[in-house]
Amino acid sequence: MERDFLAENVSYLTKDLGKCNISQNLFQRFKELIMSGVLPAGYMLPNENIVSEMLGVGRSTLREAYTALAVFGFIKRSKAGTFINEIDNIVNIAPFCITVENSDLGDLLEFRYMLEAETASYAAKRATAEDIANIAFCYEKMMESKHDVNLFVDYDSMFHMQVSAATHNKLLMSTMIAAKESFEKGIRLALRESLTQNPRAIDVTIDLHGKLLNAIKNGDYQTAYAVMREHISYVNLTVKYG
Repeated sequence: MERDFLAENVSYLTKDLGKCNISQNLFQRFKELIMSGVLPAGYMLPNENIVSEMLGVGRSTLREAYTALAVFGFIKRSKAGTFINEIDNIVNIAPFCITVENSDLGDLLEFRYMLEAETASYAAKRATAEDIANIAFCYEKMMESKHDVNLFVDYDSMFHMQVSAATHNKLLMSTMIAAKESFEKGIRLALRESLTQNPRAIDVTIDLHGKLLNAIKNGDYQTAYAVMREHISYVNLTVKYG
């Protein structure tokens, strides 16, 4: 007898669904089960009426969740039934933010290394006085928060977002925004732990951010590029090896 993977996970799918945004909550939980392989590729979901009854939700709510799952490539629907998609197909179809969200830490570190150096270079070329003031504000807050790792990392994140805003490139800014949440969950959490264990890393981080701020102020795009690469390399080593 074939395993009923959905039945095995009903308690997870239905726990604390709430009364608002039920379809969105279902979408998120189905997504997690699919990306983790708990609902395996090729598995055919039961008939909608059965699933609705199993989960205790209306068919319209279930259809909304299924529609979102299909749009993002997590499932494929046909006359034969509703099937879990292959992971490779999901990665190819899914929006960038979902691909980033499900990347491992090593891939995130490499991606950030490639992305942010160019971002810093364009920021140095295009930053306005207002952009520089916003970056400087975050830098000052980082210095003020050096004894509070959580606040420090939050202002560090804001600093990088302001640098991306200074590029005035909508695609770069959107990429940083899309990646931000995953950076917070992956790199930022690891960085918090590393900075707590090695407080000296905070001083090094502040120093590199100061150099980057000065390079952007001076319109020195080559130095901005080099300093950002140095900074991200240092973060990568700190996160990986402490």
